[in-house]
Amino acid sequence: MFFFTFLFAQQGGRSVYSFLNLSVSAKQAALGGENYNGLNADVFQVLSNPATLDSSMVNKPALSYTNYLGGLNYGNAVYAAPVKNWGVFYGGIIYLNYGKFQYADEFGNRNGSFGAGESAFIVGYAYAVPGTGLKVGLNTKFIYSSLENYTSSGIAADVGFYYNNPQKNFEIGLSLRNMGTQLSTYNGIKEDLPFEIDASFSSLLAHAPLKWHITLENLQNWNIAFANPAHSSQDPNGNEIEEDISLIDEISRHFIIGAEIFPRKSFTFRLGYNFRRKAELSLQDQSFMSNIDFGFGLRLRKFEINYAYAKYHYASNAHFFTAIINLNEF
Repeated sequence: MFFFTFLFAQQGGRSVYSFLNLSVSAKQAALGGENYNGLNADVFQVLSNPATLDSSMVNKPALSYTNYLGGLNYGNAVYAAPVKNWGVFYGGIIYLNYGKFQYADEFGNRNGSFGAGESAFIVGYAYAVPGTGLKVGLNTKFIYSSLENYTSSGIAADVGFYYNNPQKNFEIGLSLRNMGTQLSTYNGIKEDLPFEIDASFSSLLAHAPLKWHITLENLQNWNIAFANPAHSSQDPNGNEIEEDISLIDEISRHFIIGAEIFPRKSFTFRLGYNFRRKAELSLQDQSFMSNIDFGFGLRLRKFEINYAYAKYHYASNAHFFTAIINLNEF
C-alpha cells in the first residue's frame, strides 16, 4: 500500500486498464454494479474487496462469464485454498476479450484482422483481527493488455476492510482499489490506473426476508458529475443549454442501491439501481425505472448458479452468468 505514493482520482475513459472496475459477478451486477460486502460467502467478492475472504470459500471454484456490450466477452475465475499456518489465500484471473477487428486503409480496403484483449492475474489474502469482527485484506495484481501490436503491463494492489456484526445483521465494507503503476507502456506515454475508493453498507431486516445494500462509489473524487449531451435543451433563440448539475445530482451519482429478497433461501431475487449510470447513459425520454438491474440465484448443496440482467443504455444491455461448485460436498 505504501509503495504506491502517487495516485490520481479518475473516472472511466481517463485511465488505463479500466476493465478492472467492471462488475465481477452476477450478484454484484444485479445489485447495481458494485457491492463490497460478503454476499453470502460469494468468492467473487474477493476480487473487489479482499477482506471478504474467509474459510467458508475454501474449495469452491467459481467461474463467471458476461455477454458484454458490443459483443465483448468478459469473465473471471477464482479459487480459494488454505495454506498451512497462514490461513486462506486465493488466486484469480480477470479477462476481457474485445474480439476481432478489420485492418483497413483510408480507402476502405480491408487487409486482414487483429485482436485485442486485457487480463489481470490476482493473488489475495485476508487477516481477521481477533475479537473485533473486522478483517483486513490485500490483493496484488499483475496486469497485461494487448491492443493490436501495442502491449502494456502493470502492477497494482487493493486494500480492503470488512466488518460483520451477525448479532445485528449488518455489514460494512471499504475498498481502495487499483493502487499501482504501469511497468511498460503502449507507446512511451505513462498513464494512470483507475484508482477508486468505495464503501458499502448492508443490512438484513429482522422480521422480513429482505436484505438491502447501499454503496458509495468514487469517494476519492467528489466532482464526478458531468452534463449529459442527451439532456441538453434549447432556449427560444435556438442556443443549446447544457444540463444543470445540482448539488443533489452530484451527491446522488455516488450512490448505488440494491436489495435481495429471500437472501438466505435456496432461491434469491435481486434488484439494483445505479444513479450515476442512469444520469450518464440515459436518454432524455427514458423513465426512472429503465436502468434497473435485476437477477436471481439458485443455491443447492453442491452448486450455486447466479444470473443478472444489467441495462446500461437504451440500445444495449448485458447478461451475467456465474457458477460456484462446492467441492467439499463431493
